[in-house]
Amino acid sequence: MKCPTCEKQIGLDWLEDECIEPNLDFDCPHCDEVLRYEIDEGTYLGAQHITIEVVDD
Repeated sequence: MKCPTCEKQIGLDWLEDECIEPNLDFDCPHCDEVLRYEIDEGTYLGAQHITIEVVDD
């Protein structure tokens, strides 16, 4: 997965190591943009589809 702002890779292993849960805000480790990721299950893209979005306050 890539950060939408800086385009750098954010790995699922990093999210798991940092204990970041889906739908909770976190800072990008590269550019400090506030992000959130979601997991869609059972979509036409496969069993799980993970998306990262910028949190707009």
